[in-house]
Parts: sequence; C-alpha cells; structure tokens
Amino acid sequence: MGNQQQSESQNEFLEKKLDPNYGEINIYKNKANNMIFAEIKQAYSSESLAQAIKANLVKRLQLNHKCLIKILSFDSGKMDDFCSSFIILSITSEYLNETLQNDIHLRKVHKTIYSEQELCYILYEISNLCHYMKTLNNEIIDIYPQRILIDDKRQIKYYDQFLDNPRLSNYYQVLFCQRDLEYIAPEQLILLAEKDNNDINSQELVNVFCIGLMMVSLISGQRCVEFYNQEKLLFKRDYVNRLIDKYCSRYSYSDFFKSIIQSMLKQHNEGRPNYQSLLQVLHPQQDSFATFLNPIGKQGEMLESQFHSFRTQGSASRSHILSSDPVDFSEIDRRILSARQKAQKTLDQVGLDLKLSSFGTTQFNIIEASQ
Repeated sequence: MGNQQQSESQNEFLEKKLDPNYGEINIYKNKANNMIFAEIKQAYSSESLAQAIKANLVKRLQLNHKCLIKILSFDSGKMDDFCSSFIILSITSEYLNETLQNDIHLRKVHKTIYSEQELCYILYEISNLCHYMKTLNNEIIDIYPQRILIDDKRQIKYYDQFLDNPRLSNYYQVLFCQRDLEYIAPEQLILLAEKDNNDINSQELVNVFCIGLMMVSLISGQRCVEFYNQEKLLFKRDYVNRLIDKYCSRYSYSDFFKSIIQSMLKQHNEGRPNYQSLLQVLHPQQDSFATFLNPIGKQGEMLESQFHSFRTQGSASRSHILSSDPVDFSEIDRRILSARQKAQKTLDQVGLDLKLSSFGTTQFNIIEASQ
C-alpha cells in the first residue's frame, strides 16, 4: 500500500486512451524527470500464453539499442472472476505518440521536404536496428511508418511487437485483411495471389525492400498503397521508378542516395543488399547524416537541403553540401561566368553583344522546392 501511494505521488495521471501501437493504455508523467510513460495491462485466461509473454518481456528488457522503445518494468498477478482465473500482466514503457506516418502527412501539408541528410539518417538507423535484432534472433517483421516513432528530440524509435504472441508480419496482416496491400515485396505477392499461409521468403530481404518503399514514400509524400494495383495484386514498378527519378531530380538528391534506393527495390530478392552490405555502403558517409529530424514548419534548418550537390563525375557519393559545410560561392561564380562566356561566343557569331556584369558579390534567393 505504501509503495502504491509513493508511486501515485511521484507520477501524475494524464489520460486513458486507445493508441494504434500500444493499445489501451493509461498515460502518466513522472514528476521528477517529466518522462511520459504508458501503463499497459493485459489479461490472459491461458497461463501458458501469459508465461510465454513474460519470457519474451524478460528477453526484451535485455535488449539495448537506442532506436528501441524502452520497457521500464513489468509485473504479474492473478485475478479470480466467478469460475474463471486470469493472469494480469502490467507493463510500463516509454510512451511516444508522434509517428513517422504523421510526419510524412504534416510535411506534405506544410510543403516541407526531407533533406537527404534526414533520409539517410532514417535509412541508416532503421537498417542498423534491423541488423541488431536479427543477430539476436528477434528479427523485425513489420516495417511500417506507423511503427516508427519520434521522440521529443526528434529522433526516431521503433515500436516492436513485444506484447504480440504470435507476432504478425506485414505479409500476414495483408493476407488476413488487417491492412491494405502495402509494404509487400514482389516475391510475397506471388504467395498472396495464391492465399498461401506459409511465407518462407527471407524476412531480411523483404525488410530491405520495404525500407526502400518507405524512402520513396518519404521523398514523394505518397502513401505506399499507391505503389500497388490493389485489385490485380501487382507492384507498380514503372510508376515507382518514375517517382524516384522525378523527386531525386526535383530535390537534387545525389546519385549515391538514388542508387541505394534502386538497389533495395530490385525485383528479385537475390539482387538486393542485405543489412550488412547496406550498412557497409552507408557507414563511410555517416558523419554527413542528420542526427534528428528537422522540426516541421521551421524552414531555417531546411535551407541547405536546396544545395545538396555540385556533382563531379565518378564521385557522386561525395557530392553533398552539408549544413555544417560552407557553400563554395566562388565555384558557383566560375560556372556562371563560364556559361555566360559560352553564350557570348555564340552571340558574337551573329553580331550581338552580351554585357557581362562583374561578379564581385553573388546573391542567391532560396526558393522552396514546392514553388
């Protein structure tokens, strides 16, 4: 009783809600550190199922990755109800309600794009987490923007299915009509057309494809359901490739970034990179990636994304102009001057004259990509 009163004095109850990730929860704030956490209570009539969930939670508490939601503690007890007996599990975990899915929507509303640094940050962190979980035989089986959460520092975390037993992969959620056709790899579409209950495909290579799809959704602002023919159960490959070309050109994403996304979306899974090879490609560039997502509506942090790359042949992977790097205006001046000189030469041939103004200073007006 004393411990309960002490807990109530330390924590402030905020609300009770039904969350798409956490389920039905009570939300509290720790008065000492202002941490927001969720209390989840589950009742099980099957003792074997409750014990299996408890065993999963014990293993989950031992996992240590910065992109995983923190489970703070859990406890269990029994409740008798007439002729039945239930096992009650009470779990407290870190609570985040901002999702990447909502972030995509808000950026579309505010006409704000993801910089290449932000995209590479998301790509690297999710791939790194997937690799970490696979090495511990606890592979992530549902890559989905709704499960990727954003904390108060604008850093991403993943809500894994730690209370689900059994856990349902993206394939089975579509097969059992719990979700529209989205985030499914081409090799899974073959099984889906036959309503096959046994998906034996490599979850790793499926995840790589789904992360690639998520990148296309981030750059285009379109929902993944639009990448499929829902009736014929087909992936609209040509349409997705056109989106990649269109938005990589519009927002000046580098050839390095574009080639990675294209490799992840190969039709046949043997042509896609696995987690390790993907991370090996990304790691040398990691210092240039963002470490958080820019706040929506604050354009100042996004200005450098308009100056992504002055490409040089054979060095696309080094063609970024980063927020921490100075912009080389002298190089821009040189290119403008060279272009004007070429124009002057052409005009001289027809007897016209082009006045070249001096380039003592150069002024640039940065225009939003939407304009």
